[in-house]
Amino acid sequence: MTPTPPDSFIPSPQPSQRRNWLDYIEMIGNKFPEPAVLFAMLAAAIIAVSAIGTAAGWSVQPARLAIVDEPVLAADGSPALKPDGTAQRIPKRDPSGALVTELKPIGEPIKPKSLVTVEGIYWMLSSMIRNFTGLPAVGLVFVSMLGIGLAERFGLFSALMRQIALSTHKAILTPVIVLVGANSSVASDAGYIILPPLAAALYAAIGRHPIAGLAAAFAGVAGGFGGGIFPTAADGFLAGVATTAAHIIDPQYPAVEATHNLYFKSASAVVIMLAGWFVTDRIVEPRLRRQGAALNADTTIATDLALRPIERRGLIIALVAMVAVLSTFAALIMVPGAPLYGTGLPRLADGRVPTMQPVAVKPTTDLTAAEVPTELLRFEHSAQLHAEPNATLSVLPAGKPSLAERPGDRWSQTIVPVILLTFLIPGCAYGIVTGTLRSQKDCVDALCHGIRSIVPVLVIAFFMGQFVNYFQYTGLDRMLAYAGGSLLVQADLPVPFLLVAFVLLVVAGDFAMSGMLSKFGVMAPIFIPMFMMVGINPELTTAAYRIGDSVVNIITPLNSYLLIVLVVLQKYRNNAGLGSLISLMLPYSLVFGTVWTAFLLLWYWSGLPLGTGGVS
Repeated sequence: MTPTPPDSFIPSPQPSQRRNWLDYIEMIGNKFPEPAVLFAMLAAAIIAVSAIGTAAGWSVQPARLAIVDEPVLAADGSPALKPDGTAQRIPKRDPSGALVTELKPIGEPIKPKSLVTVEGIYWMLSSMIRNFTGLPAVGLVFVSMLGIGLAERFGLFSALMRQIALSTHKAILTPVIVLVGANSSVASDAGYIILPPLAAALYAAIGRHPIAGLAAAFAGVAGGFGGGIFPTAADGFLAGVATTAAHIIDPQYPAVEATHNLYFKSASAVVIMLAGWFVTDRIVEPRLRRQGAALNADTTIATDLALRPIERRGLIIALVAMVAVLSTFAALIMVPGAPLYGTGLPRLADGRVPTMQPVAVKPTTDLTAAEVPTELLRFEHSAQLHAEPNATLSVLPAGKPSLAERPGDRWSQTIVPVILLTFLIPGCAYGIVTGTLRSQKDCVDALCHGIRSIVPVLVIAFFMGQFVNYFQYTGLDRMLAYAGGSLLVQADLPVPFLLVAFVLLVVAGDFAMSGMLSKFGVMAPIFIPMFMMVGINPELTTAAYRIGDSVVNIITPLNSYLLIVLVVLQKYRNNAGLGSLISLMLPYSLVFGTVWTAFLLLWYWSGLPLGTGGVS
């Protein structure tokens, strides 16, 4: 039986006094400090823990799974030798015939790096701005909101939402929003910025609870991030890391293709759509209707959806402008030789490609005759090396250089300008036709309107950036990942339990390490070889990783886009805090995690291919 939405959202005169477990979660969560203060406290906690861990001598040994070998014995019991005189060795097997494996240490043990040192304090102060501006969400949100805010200020969104409301059947609104969200990852993180506020406005336009629309869109975008019908840039990265990890055990294992999970991803988008539909219409919206009186006093629920003739004319002109903008970009993408055709790398103004080069900095007196400085720098009163004033220091390569940004389709690297112009130009066109845009001042005021709405996000992001980077600088994030991985390896569980346990471990990891790709880079070399030994191929491991990384995105504070959604939520409910947002999204996280994991197990037992080039 498919969920059926209510005919309309009508705020109750007084909210019901009955409380359920989500109400208690919201109440407890809202007792926590304000998000900016909370991240500042967490950053302070990382400083303290790094100092304690350093003083206590904590360490975690990175490891990867390797096959144990043993010598081949001759008939007389002596070691058999190869023609070159070295001993012959073969993989060791247990009594059941299975290969014996062990966790093999790789590299030096990871020890926490204290922030309560001369170097640590210097780093915190010198990197403060970089920690903030380096958050992926900051630039995308700021630039995108220039266009989105302008379109909202001039009335384009209101007209567009009312027109969609008039032409969309209420019964399929929720699944459409969730499905669009689950496929929005093809446009990088743009879905986080666009869909939640649009869905909230659309729900309000048809008389449904706007926060339910916000929740459905956010659930699809974040909770269904690992699903989707279309391949994305992240798929290629996951495939490359999975291939490298697979070769630890089997150097002949075929390269994992970028479409290795395509069939499973496409089917998962449908699973997420159905699960999100159920949660929105049967759990979330009924609870919101009961809390209807808690909406802001200025929240408007549309009763007359009809557009005035001038609004209809403005909407038509705006949509023509939008089609023109998108058609222009489509031509730039598809026409051979056009600026966005094919693959490429972002370049600097002088034509160079940004790279990252590990270096070692030494005083010139410490250099050996074989060391030729690649660059000499003058450091005035160099505190970090305790050099003499005006000492000359040499910068030497200390590892292989790597690209600062991965190669990819050129169009995928221009998502932010596309979003800006797709809303900016149609918004101006609508404003000119309807008369809401009369002067340059109106235009600038509209641009500022969008930025004003995200000022709270920028404040929170500043402190969040410090916390996330402190965690990475101290090494505590990798220590947690390797320690958890080793425990799971030693648990020696059956295949279905291993998959479930791995999903749960990835979920836990989302509260320690941000970023889908960075976590996979740490976990893949441990778990892909381990799972291959028990019959789980890399494609299936990657599919399980997608689930764990996605379903908790909607509740982990390390997701910087959570702050964007919180600001939209506060537009409809002033007193909303992190507790309100987490209690709103927790049902999605629980249902998605349960249903999606069960779907993966069914796929595994069926033996169906997960995508091209891989069989579970």
